[in-house]
Amino acid sequence: MTARLPDKVALITGAASGIGRCTAQIFAREGAKLVLADTNLVAAESLASELITTGASAIAVQCNVCDRAEIESAVACAVDHFGRLDVLVNSAGISGRHVPEGADFEQAWQLIMDVNVRGTLLASHAAVQAMAKQGTGAIVNLASIMSYVVHPAGYGLSNGFNAYSQSKGAVVQMTRDLAVNSGYPGIRVNAVCPGFIETPLTTAIWNNPNLRSAMEARHPIGRLGKPEEIASVIAFLASDEASFVTGATWLVDGGYTAV
Repeated sequence: MTARLPDKVALITGAASGIGRCTAQIFAREGAKLVLADTNLVAAESLASELITTGASAIAVQCNVCDRAEIESAVACAVDHFGRLDVLVNSAGISGRHVPEGADFEQAWQLIMDVNVRGTLLASHAAVQAMAKQGTGAIVNLASIMSYVVHPAGYGLSNGFNAYSQSKGAVVQMTRDLAVNSGYPGIRVNAVCPGFIETPLTTAIWNNPNLRSAMEARHPIGRLGKPEEIASVIAFLASDEASFVTGATWLVDGGYTAV
């Protein structure tokens, strides 16, 4: 079988866990050269070592996407080490469950918006500057079904002041705007909107049997999603198979938003 991403250089933010980690593993199998960016450098280095043992090319960098200098350094690392940057996957993100205890609603809102929106913006800006030099590239943003719907009432997932849904809605609009107005037609920008996926980001929810059962019932497919099911769609959008796809948002949600 022909590899989907032969020798493409990909930078993945939030690469050390969850959807980012699965994306890195699938990209490696598809022939990509990887820059694994994460705030947890130890975990990113462990993943890079794991992938190298399978024959992949991978390096790890510590990167807080909210820090412009750090994300620009990660992009420069890709170019310096591999000679170019073909793909950016903006997988780094947080939810309200990851806000420090004691933060008030404004502090929580700002932190979530900083990571999910500003982080996507800064990474995309740095990537576009690198991709423009070669005239081609693909950016895949991680949005959410919460870009389109709100958390159902009564499940304790939001109180109306949780910025997660608002931040992911902004990511969808940013995706469209960049795809149309980045100034470089050869750079494609798309977003993936996962449903409820079993990742470390959502552990607190899935450890609650009643909540898990209720959420499974809201998915027509009858279960929650797995990270690799999202990563497979990301790999398609990053590949030349999706060469006529830009400005699109892909709902990968087990039918959640169809109900």
